[in-house]
Amino acid sequence: MRAWLPLAAALLLQVPAAEALAEPELCYVLDGILFLYGIVLTILYCHLKIVTRRAVQEAPKKPDEGIYTGLSSEHQETYEMLQHKP
Repeated sequence: MRAWLPLAAALLLQVPAAEALAEPELCYVLDGILFLYGIVLTILYCHLKIVTRRAVQEAPKKPDEGIYTGLSSEHQETYEMLQHKP
């Protein structure tokens, strides 16, 4: 499988048509590649958003297990008096 990589590299170096690309044509080719790259990334991002949204909707609901779960302020005053030591 790796044997075709050096062969492909040698063929690409021997192609004289690659030298015929002037700057505008090269820019058009690179623009096309970047355009396709942007489309592929957008599709993958949308697919990821859809999959994660489905996973959240299908997941069983768990009680909140946040950082402040066991804390309550029902029996605490907002400002407590400090005890002064004589």
